[in-house]
Amino acid sequence: MKPSSGKLLVSTPELLMDHIFNQSVLLLSEHNDRGSMAFMLNKPLILRLNDVFPDIPSNIQIWNGGPVETSNLFYIHNLPELIPHAIPFDKTNNLYIGGDFQLIKQLLKDGLIDENHIRFFLGYSGWAPGQLQDEIKEKAWFIMPNDINIFDINPRNIWKEKIVAINPENVIWKNAPLNPHLN
Repeated sequence: MKPSSGKLLVSTPELLMDHIFNQSVLLLSEHNDRGSMAFMLNKPLILRLNDVFPDIPSNIQIWNGGPVETSNLFYIHNLPELIPHAIPFDKTNNLYIGGDFQLIKQLLKDGLIDENHIRFFLGYSGWAPGQLQDEIKEKAWFIMPNDINIFDINPRNIWKEKIVAINPENVIWKNAPLNPHLN
């Protein structure tokens, strides 16, 4: 399977010693001749939205999107009718990136949107042209169709589920420690 917007990237056991992408599941939001962009779906931060924006009375979780532009907030949602200027990237799952943040703040304040429809990330994961393909050839990533609801996943289990779904023989990796270099 080839990488494309809307696909999942699942880190292989080859990345078990990588402190950033170890046991990661990422959602590709862009893949073209200019490079690739994705967001880690299973790396929650200790931050909540109201920690970063005290004027928003929302306790929505913020997630680690990746190691690029970690001081910038990104968001994926399925509310294009409420959030104008969003960019579609996965029509199958009705997923959009970005949009009018001031409007999002107001919708959150009014209680019209919640974590069942939007996910916030600090940073993103990015690759230069050809870099992701090289990493796939080096067996760092498996590519899968996105068959999950990104707004309702168990971050502790999603990598384990996906690694076994790719190949049942990968069951041995389900119990690998998150930080094997600490063992």
